[in-house]
Amino acid sequence: MIQKNKVVTRANQQSISSESDSLKINVFTSSSCTFCNDALTAAKKVAKKFHHFDFPIEVIETSVEEQPEIIEALNVVALPLIRIGGAQIIGLPTVEEIELMLHRNVVSGKD
Repeated sequence: MIQKNKVVTRANQQSISSESDSLKINVFTSSSCTFCNDALTAAKKVAKKFHHFDFPIEVIETSVEEQPEIIEALNVVALPLIRIGGAQIIGLPTVEEIELMLHRNVVSGKD
């Protein structure tokens, strides 16, 4: 499932991964970003794959153009940016890299 994220500030950025029982893959995008759609597609593929294991994952796309305060709040230096918990990937990730980050976040408790 995909939803558009609302304003994220330092005070509520923890809620990105703790609002519900599902794990969240946050994909930060911009219309001028060449690889953002590919990163979003990769995140959706991972979510779909994990859904087969009855593990709910939400993919949340957040446009930094619509919410420029996110750039400073999360110290965004480049796009696309994918965050799962406290871990992040900057640039275009492979599906495997996102899966590895999810695995570390869920199984090992590492960010």
